[in-house]
Amino acid sequence: MTLLLSILTGHITPGSLPKRLHTLNLSRNKINTIEGLRELTRLRVLDLSYNRIARIGHGLSNCTLIKELYLAGNKIGDVQGLHRLLKLTVLDLSFNKITTTKELGQLAANYNSLQALDLLGNPIQSNVSDNQLRKAISSLLPKLMYLNKQPIKPQRGREAVSDIVAKAALGSGSWSSRRKTTTKRGSHGGPTASSIVHKSSNKNKSKSENPHRQHLCLMSPAHADSPR
Repeated sequence: MTLLLSILTGHITPGSLPKRLHTLNLSRNKINTIEGLRELTRLRVLDLSYNRIARIGHGLSNCTLIKELYLAGNKIGDVQGLHRLLKLTVLDLSFNKITTTKELGQLAANYNSLQALDLLGNPIQSNVSDNQLRKAISSLLPKLMYLNKQPIKPQRGREAVSDIVAKAALGSGSWSSRRKTTTKRGSHGGPTASSIVHKSSNKNKSKSENPHRQHLCLMSPAHADSPR
């Protein structure tokens, strides 16, 4: 099940999301804390890009099956909180607040799985040369294949260019197409309600619905009592 959620309140109420979710897009909201996701133990792909998140914390501690995590465009200064994601293969931390390689030290816990890491747009690029960064990251993550959308070793990049990791690392994977899903917006550009979009199963398609998606609009808690 794939779901795109646009929220008004800046946070997610625990238990409000389907537990069977595999893919969740929470990008471009006003989320400042990762919370309300602990019951999503089947989650494989999570996009929290372009929110207001300053730290990862323990909000993903139960989401141990996550393989792709997109956190671009936040205010994250370190990677504390990812040590339990032992299946993580793609991590996008571009355009955050990471300044030194020391702040990436906890990624050592992901050394056996992480294959693509994006740090573009972080202060670390001004503080450390590209060569020094590449050496430090390669030492920390020996199985990494892509750093900042570039192959660590050109020959390995060519060999893997057709797989899902390479596509995600280069920004050409299926997740890009999933981001094109749109949500209903009000006249002032903000979402009018929490909008959930997920793929419908073949058994549950109705003639009146789009054959590929079902659309369900839910009022956020702050607006639940307001007239429609």
